[in-house]
Amino acid sequence: MQVVTTPKVVAALERCVADFAESVRVRGEAAEALAPNHRRKSHDVLLKHLTDSSKDVWFWCAFALGQIAELRAVPALKGLVATDKRTVRGFHSVSKEAEDAIRNIEVENKSHRTRNGCVFCRAR
Repeated sequence: MQVVTTPKVVAALERCVADFAESVRVRGEAAEALAPNHRRKSHDVLLKHLTDSSKDVWFWCAFALGQIAELRAVPALKGLVATDKRTVRGFHSVSKEAEDAIRNIEVENKSHRTRNGCVFCRAR
């Protein structure tokens, strides 16, 4: 999927992730596409769909949340690490992706605190 940057496209991707009438593959790709270009509401949409009915959507929401280093996702991601060993075709397990996301969140937030001297900054 190509990089998207306009607010209308980002909003459309958020709606797509949440649209249960859409195919699981498209919803997962929409979640993945939110990683490089997102807004604050995107974080909430991705967090909500970490408990979606589809492992593919969980996988790509975990990926995107790790890329955007969303601290609020860590508890839910830890739950996925402990419980979801299902594999997403062509990739690895949901638990492995959740583990990778947690690691990225921890690294990015530590780096942010070091750069900015800020322990609780959530300005992203």
